Amino acid sequence: MAGKLIANLIVMGSGIIGRAMLQAYRKALENANKTGVAHEAVNNIRRASKTMTEQEARQILGVTEQSTWEEIAQVFSYLHLAPRYSHVQC
Repeated sequence: MAGKLIANLIVMGSGIIGRAMLQAYRKALENANKTGVAHEAVNNIRRASKTMTEQEARQILGVTEQSTWEEIAQVFSYLHLAPRYSHVQC
């Protein structure tokens, strides 16, 4: 009999705690939307995951739109491999 009572208390208690946590989460989201924190967080995520444009890549590599693929690959290889061999003296 005592085991059944304890089991019922645990089930009821976990239900109450679960509903309270859900309500608190909803309230937190509502407050975040009111203050603009949620919008700011979304903007920060978008900024962090922004990919580089082709124009930015060309500017970093120092090539123009008329550059051939071979020229671009050569510059990229040089810039990519140069730090690895900067300690080697010829």
